Amino acid sequence: MKLVHQLPMPPIDGFLGHVSYLQKPNVHQQLLKWVNEYGTSFRLKLGMKNALVLAEPELIKGVLKSRPDQFRRLKNIESVFDEAGLNGIFSAEGTRWKHQRKLTEPMFQPSHLKHFYPKLSIITERLQKRFSDLADSGEIIELLDEFKRYTVDVTSLLAFGEDFNSIEQTETPLTQSINHIFPMVNRRCKSPIPLWRFFKTTHDKQFDTSLTYVKHFVSGCIEKQRTLIATNPELAKEPENMLQIMITEQKKDATFSDQDILANAMTLLLAGEDTTANTLTWMSYLLCYNPKAEISLTSEFESLEETKYLAWPIPRLPYLTAVMYEAMRLKPVAPQLYIEPLSDTFIGSIKVKKGTPIFVMLHANGFNSDLFDSPESFSPERWLGKNRASFSNIQPFGTGARLCPGRSLAIMEIKLAFHALFNEFIIEPQQSADEVVENFAFTMSPVGFKVRLTKR
Repeated sequence: MKLVHQLPMPPIDGFLGHVSYLQKPNVHQQLLKWVNEYGTSFRLKLGMKNALVLAEPELIKGVLKSRPDQFRRLKNIESVFDEAGLNGIFSAEGTRWKHQRKLTEPMFQPSHLKHFYPKLSIITERLQKRFSDLADSGEIIELLDEFKRYTVDVTSLLAFGEDFNSIEQTETPLTQSINHIFPMVNRRCKSPIPLWRFFKTTHDKQFDTSLTYVKHFVSGCIEKQRTLIATNPELAKEPENMLQIMITEQKKDATFSDQDILANAMTLLLAGEDTTANTLTWMSYLLCYNPKAEISLTSEFESLEETKYLAWPIPRLPYLTAVMYEAMRLKPVAPQLYIEPLSDTFIGSIKVKKGTPIFVMLHANGFNSDLFDSPESFSPERWLGKNRASFSNIQPFGTGARLCPGRSLAIMEIKLAFHALFNEFIIEPQQSADEVVENFAFTMSPVGFKVRLTKR
């Protein structure tokens, strides 16, 4: 048996210990380096507190499967989300999370996704036209911006019934506001002292303004959908969007408040935009620097009966799926999870006291040579064939009871948007691969990835 304070620890930086490292955009990379030095279980010093860093694959799986009964996200995370009015299914814990799950789970049933597909395909066609215009102009672009507009449009239409059409508008107040919210939430979650509650910086004021704008947008959508259901009760039986599903669930169970609907609608908008767009961009980044893999992907597209658009039911596309898995392994958009035990417990042979911060290194599995041959290399083929790698070893959507409810929608978006890009266009990167850096601010994004599109 070991106690957390007996584990090895990297050198500290001042009286706050390792807190300064948590504020850096490459903290996930730093922790991976420390794994090589100190092993798969070591500690960090956060002020007077010890935190456990966990990178052992089997222990990580055990911890994730023990949520929500034995572990929860760090209390200050839920506090930050609650203060911002964003405490939905993503950040809620305990009985509140179980309650929220009843509200959100019906939204992602296969029957609803099938019903949503025609609207999703319209937005995908719009994205393809946008790519065509960019190819004609020869403009150098940030591909992440294009995919963010796509995912905002998908979420606003499927979740709220609003066709915001940010793809054709390129820059809108909504997309600008969303881009301000997540980085600030990340900064507050990692802050040892909630200074914003006593003194507002320019960034804090910008965050408040952006949050107010997005809440106003979402509240207006909720009222509009509530009116539509009142005038057309059939929508309760055959809902056209996710807000209508939540409003219908609220009618069945009066314990669901308007704030619950607002928080979860905001969660859909923010999480759905950021995570999927980053995954699509990392997939594009990895593929455009690996021409052999790109040829394999385009050959798979050419074998389809309908080559212009992906029809329903969306085909399996094993090579595209392999590219997606490999991007989720090498460039996971959620590389870390910050949790704490609800009572004194053991994680393997380590005794962990209630409330001890635990940094679960979800991305460490992807670089584990015991799980993946040549883990640093990009090889979609590892996910194909009889001896293919196990997806359960990377768990980008989590596992256990808190498995991401939106995973099926995210995969559907990824397949449609990626096909729209690589089926008809070639990506020409405007920098070397090593000039693109990873920036971890709640999600892990590529910085400096600029491209030019040309038609095949």
